[in-house]
Amino acid sequence: MPLINTALTLNDLPPPPPGKTGWPWTEPSHPLPERMPDGSEWPRISIVTPSYNYGRFIEETIRSVLLQGYPNLEYIVIDGGSTDNTIEVIRKYDKYLTYWVSEPDEGQTDAINKGYQHCIGELFAWLNADDIYAHSTCLKNISEFYKKGYQLIVGECNNIDTNGNKILIRNTFNGYCNPQDFDQYVKFWSFVPMPQPAVFIAKELTDKSFPLDKNLYTTMDYQLFLRVLSQQPKSVWIKQTWVNFKYHGNNKTMQPSSDAYLELYKVSLSEATRVYKFIKRKLFKVFADDYLTLVSIMSRNTPASFGQILMVLATRPTLMGWSLSWKLLIKAFLGSNKYLKIKQVAYYFIKV
Repeated sequence: MPLINTALTLNDLPPPPPGKTGWPWTEPSHPLPERMPDGSEWPRISIVTPSYNYGRFIEETIRSVLLQGYPNLEYIVIDGGSTDNTIEVIRKYDKYLTYWVSEPDEGQTDAINKGYQHCIGELFAWLNADDIYAHSTCLKNISEFYKKGYQLIVGECNNIDTNGNKILIRNTFNGYCNPQDFDQYVKFWSFVPMPQPAVFIAKELTDKSFPLDKNLYTTMDYQLFLRVLSQQPKSVWIKQTWVNFKYHGNNKTMQPSSDAYLELYKVSLSEATRVYKFIKRKLFKVFADDYLTLVSIMSRNTPASFGQILMVLATRPTLMGWSLSWKLLIKAFLGSNKYLKIKQVAYYFIKV
């Protein structure tokens, strides 16, 4: 692959909109030298940004990629036919993009698949049009880990609001996760999601993972990571913040869907079926079906009664192995208020 030096500076880019300051608007970055310290080329990194009507965010995203000052970058933007100012913004940066298009598509996953078809780099990632790289040395740091032989490189994200303030989303995911293998990650009832925009994958692995199911609405990254983990990559989890993950109210992750767990279930079952042999596959389906049953109990508009939960346990005895089943049963027996008080007292003594 011939090297086309893509290292840019602040002076190369169009001026920022009025009132925009700091990173990646007015903060200068330092382009990397054309070659790595050992004289070799920087690994080519392919980044895809899927976009649709995010004109108020996408310029910040684009600038955060271009101002990495990275000498061997492929940056691809796939827009789904936006009707806001997205196209105007993209055209401002047209000459710095490897490829871009704006045309109707079948959703975010379809856009990512389309973008991937244009990737020829050694490392792949996607960065949504409302997220940004947190500082100017992210790609440099990632490439150094890749040169050490790592095929799956997982960093961390800041969760921020539209004013750039850090926010707490939920206790189970705040932009980082511990190392996990396929067996851990496929258990959708207990896995901790990888911080998708801070995950970089060797293309030799993603070539065996794409295309993703374009019908997936929220779990396309879950499917990709399962397919990658099933290949037992040489992996590294890095305690470095590479991405600001922006929450603005319209994120898919901020819009709970009754189908979200069902989609997780379908993806996990599909990938487990592909990887596991007969007995392990059957056992996994029992666990997955158990948890989906528990989710259906918890998501009822009217809380399930003690008798209703007993009936479910009687018809599906494997549920008795789940501590969650007993919690639901005790809560239904005591009532929400008494259960909460007992839980608070128990927590106090445990803490003490």
